[in-house]
Amino acid sequence: MRSPVPSPPEGSALARAETRRALRGYRLRAWLLILLGLVAYAGAWSVERHTDLPSVATLALILASGGAGVFGLVTHFQATRMRRALVRRPWVPCACRFHDPGCFPGAGNQPVLVLIDPARDGAQHVLAVVATARRARRLRPCDGAEVWFAGDPARGGVVSPPGGGHLLWTRPVLLRPWNKYVKQQATGTNPAGA
Repeated sequence: MRSPVPSPPEGSALARAETRRALRGYRLRAWLLILLGLVAYAGAWSVERHTDLPSVATLALILASGGAGVFGLVTHFQATRMRRALVRRPWVPCACRFHDPGCFPGAGNQPVLVLIDPARDGAQHVLAVVATARRARRLRPCDGAEVWFAGDPARGGVVSPPGGGHLLWTRPVLLRPWNKYVKQQATGTNPAGA
């Protein structure tokens, strides 16, 4: 038996326990990546310091540690933006369409989400989901159904499957000409070849 779809709480989106837990997990992953990057860099530096020539493995470890550290910093920045949106805005249930990564040129390799805004007479907002493909896949069951959104649909914000327990950042497609093209294709307002 399927459990009923929860309804969003009144007030701040961060008032929901699942949302607070998901945000803590997101922040924890960011700090773990930063820590992993620092530890790997210190280890690689120590190995390089005690040998005459840096090995290929040491150089690879230095590059990997730098990548992990940068990815951790970006994830931490994203968590800060999410927290700001979740504190200021309530969860709003929106109908949506989900498009897998690579469906539209111009959106890069990011999934595209079309939100139907109930507050603005069903206006459609096309947003890129800023997440790994594995994390964004959690929105696939919401295609043609409902997602929860906290933010400004025209500028982006936090989206989650109903329940608020899986947080993803969304934003408009970055390049203006591509933004218009992706919006036309995703909403069907100007089908290809028209």
